[in-house]
Parts: sequence; structure tokens; C-alpha cells
Amino acid sequence: MHFKYVVAIVRADVLGELEAMFGSLHVRGITVTKVMGFGEYTDFFSSNHLTEHIKVEIFVEESKAEAITNAIMDAAHSDVPGAGIVAVMPVETFLHIRTRSETLPDGA
Repeated sequence: MHFKYVVAIVRADVLGELEAMFGSLHVRGITVTKVMGFGEYTDFFSSNHLTEHIKVEIFVEESKAEAITNAIMDAAHSDVPGAGIVAVMPVETFLHIRTRSETLPDGA
């Protein structure tokens, strides 16, 4: 079985919709972090040019990665610059510290 790491940086106001979509996709775990940065869009009216976003991280079976990516794109899509990014990366090893096992539950 192969797994993917999906990471998205999106506007904070889409978190509620993302949580609902992830629930309907039976995603069993996510990590959400407040982040600051700039990329394609830079806020030149701010003294430090950084904007606040959230970073959402999910480890998932390869077969579910596209559905999760599509859910993120649907919830976070905006024509406004700086709406965010999504990346999907392979996972080589995933270990549970408690059990010392190299397994990943469905949708975790």
C-alpha cells in the first residue's frame, strides 16, 4: 500500500468548509497550523509583507489523495491573489511511535 502527504496553505476562513468536506471523505486525521508568509501575492501595504494563512497536513492512502486535493481546491478556490497552494508528495516511511509499527490506518 502506498501513501501520500497532502499539504495545503489556504486562507483561514475556509477551514470550516474543509473540515466538513474531510468528514464526508472519512479523513481520520489532519494537522492544522497557523502560518505567515508570502508567495505569488505580497501585501506591500503591510510593514512586513507577510499574510496569515493556515497550513493543513494530511497523510492518506494514495487512492484518496485526488479526492482530498479536489476537496481542498473546491473549498479554497478564489480569484483573489494569494488564495493558497496544494502539494501532494510520496511518503516513504510512516511509523507509529506508540506501536513501533509501520502501518497507516485508512484515511489517517
